[in-house]
Amino acid sequence: MGKIITVVGNLGAGKTTLTRLLCEMGNFTPYWEKPEERPFQTNLVQDGERWAFANQIDFFLFRCEQEALARRSEGISLFDGGFDQDFHVFTRHLVRKGCLSAKEFDVCKRFYYFTRRFLPPPDLILRICIDIPTLLQRRVLRGRKSDEQLFTAQELTNLETLFDDWLNNEISPVIRFSYDREITHYRNEYDGLVKQIKYIA
Repeated sequence: MGKIITVVGNLGAGKTTLTRLLCEMGNFTPYWEKPEERPFQTNLVQDGERWAFANQIDFFLFRCEQEALARRSEGISLFDGGFDQDFHVFTRHLVRKGCLSAKEFDVCKRFYYFTRRFLPPPDLILRICIDIPTLLQRRVLRGRKSDEQLFTAQELTNLETLFDDWLNNEISPVIRFSYDREITHYRNEYDGLVKQIKYIA
């Protein structure tokens, strides 16, 4: 059965960049988030209360399909974000924001925990930690308009709290990183990380 490593962190923290670099160095298989390709993402930006539930269920199914494929393969797969991040962080954020009702969150929760009975949790989680001022600078450079419309600076701060609440109680092993520069500047440190991934997974 294939192994799954998830790279998690706030919006613009560098998940995609880190996933790409590690896959290049370790010959791992990447699985991308690609929110711009999800059918309800644009609707969510326009009307969060109307489309948040459909968007989350679609993301859950998409991520579960990716995990099922990765588990059937050989070797190690790296996920840019993932099912657990979508539930523990972004779904809870949408509840706090008032875009998901208590009943809708309950369905999301049932979906998540039911699915985790059949799909094993990640073998390792790589958590990117980043300060909010640096995060805001990267968001401008990233230029993804949906992020700017959906998340204020305070909400990005709140997301960091949700990440901490989740990962402090996570059963999968977690490796944390703190980046104060662009991730590509840390390239010389990745050999050790690739070795850790291969050892743990």
